[in-house]
Amino acid sequence: MDWLRKYWLKIFLLTLSSFLAAVVFVTSVVAGDDKYKDHDTVLWLGAIAALVVVLVTAGETTLNEREKAKARQEASRTAAELRLWYNDVLAKLSGPLGELAEKYSDAYGATGATPPTSLSNAQNSESVKILGAALVGAAVLSAPLDPAGRPTARSAFYRLTDRSRHEFTLEDWAGRPSSPRGKMDGAAGSHFLHDILERRSAYHAGAETGLVSKVNQTSTNYRSVIAVPVVAGSLEFGVLAVDAPDEKDLVLSHVRSLQSLADFLGVTLALAK
Repeated sequence: MDWLRKYWLKIFLLTLSSFLAAVVFVTSVVAGDDKYKDHDTVLWLGAIAALVVVLVTAGETTLNEREKAKARQEASRTAAELRLWYNDVLAKLSGPLGELAEKYSDAYGATGATPPTSLSNAQNSESVKILGAALVGAAVLSAPLDPAGRPTARSAFYRLTDRSRHEFTLEDWAGRPSSPRGKMDGAAGSHFLHDILERRSAYHAGAETGLVSKVNQTSTNYRSVIAVPVVAGSLEFGVLAVDAPDEKDLVLSHVRSLQSLADFLGVTLALAK
């Protein structure tokens, strides 16, 4: 109900200032009329009304500034909570989960048992859903949305398909059209393999780092890029890459959130292996 009280308070102050402004106008007209004798009284009335208008306007400004300050504090608190949530919870969960998924996958594979058909189907179906959700989340949660609410970023998962040839193949993507290139090989593939996947290190190109993308994608309408490894323990699956049109779109906090998405994607792929 607090917002409702503030809303009606603003309406009241706006109405009052409008009424007093009308009083000032009327008194100025009356004071200039030669037929009206008591000019001093009218002038004093107009001056008082003008003063009250100034005070009411100052009150409105103060109220607005307080609300802005409160909004900034709330945004800062939320950002701090999100950083805490990532650093103290998600980041500490994703690594051990990846190790656990790898050990489970290796132990199950060592038994030589054939997974039931229902389990295999469920693994395939759910892993596709999780991959899609991760890509949509990566596109929506990174760069700002456009005025129509559509993502301006584009995300893609490239699976490592041939290590000897430094080859990564596009498995799925989401976000801003058009589709990214279907395969990363040559210099781009080498960058993915040696700089990102093998080093377990994110690559961030943009205004914050001063780096430029080493990947020549089909679309030239982007200025910031983040690429993170998709792994689970020692298992290496590929790279999650996100690009956005402005060099300031993707920042350091996005690197953390995208790495978290990539880690959980790695867990999924390890369990479905």
